[in-house]
Amino acid sequence: MSFSATDAAFEGFRLVRRNPVALVGWTLLYLVYTLATLFAAGGMMRSMAVWMEQVEALEAGPAPSSPEALVPIMESYMAAMSHMVWAIPLSLVIGAVLMAAIARAVLTPATGGFGYMRLGMDEVRVFVVTLVIAILYACATAVAFAAAFIIGGIAIGAMEGWGALVMVLAVLAAIAFMIWLGVRWSLAVPITVDQKKFAFFDSFAVTKGRFWPLLGMAVIAFIMVIIVSLLAGIVTMPISMMGGMSMFGNMGEDPTEMFRNFNPTNPWIIASSVVNAFVYALTVAVLYAPFSAAYRDIVGTTRGAAASE
Repeated sequence: MSFSATDAAFEGFRLVRRNPVALVGWTLLYLVYTLATLFAAGGMMRSMAVWMEQVEALEAGPAPSSPEALVPIMESYMAAMSHMVWAIPLSLVIGAVLMAAIARAVLTPATGGFGYMRLGMDEVRVFVVTLVIAILYACATAVAFAAAFIIGGIAIGAMEGWGALVMVLAVLAAIAFMIWLGVRWSLAVPITVDQKKFAFFDSFAVTKGRFWPLLGMAVIAFIMVIIVSLLAGIVTMPISMMGGMSMFGNMGEDPTEMFRNFNPTNPWIIASSVVNAFVYALTVAVLYAPFSAAYRDIVGTTRGAAASE
């Protein structure tokens, strides 16, 4: 079946309009993560203060007599980093929960639940599928650009003036290939949620012959995300400034001063976190919902609206 790229591109806005409570749920989930990260960042800043004192003492004193003298400094640095070691894995889990929830909200809206969020096999499958595809995509990117630079390098050596043109064309071909590959993989998450399986390569069959409509839909959705982010930035900037947060200042100064800028007990920082969590939830819906809508329209309402586990 065919689908309308422009219609699917605005599915995220329709989704939050139909079910604003879902947007509230996604906002709360990301807000909890943000506040937890702020608390952890505060601990990291305090540990970094200890580490910087050790580094300054080392620079001011005589050269270390043995490598063992550097062990306390390395231990302090690792202790500082340990405060945030959980952040990346947890962000991946939250990403899987939100992607599965958005796909479920589009494909099976009757399932309900608070924000359509769960923590079950759907989320496990989405986590695994997105992680594997990300690794494969990164490998494909490395191979594509390595091939482009090798071809370009050979051309430059053999063709003199025309070699630079060949290099440019090879790099553009690599970029085009990665865009093509991204579009062909773009329906992996809704397929995974709908069909209850690890859909690593199933998206290639569904997207066959629909590259340009899907690319146009993705471009429109991406532009909408940029617009929402820019408008949100106008709102969040004065709130952040009221909290004393500086995005560019104090990064190379006293860590205790940096901690003040990210103090989670500051009500303005909390207000900024709430707004940012809302914006993040909205942009995730705007960006991901179109792909579930495209899948739903391509396969038809019967399979796309199949009952969820």
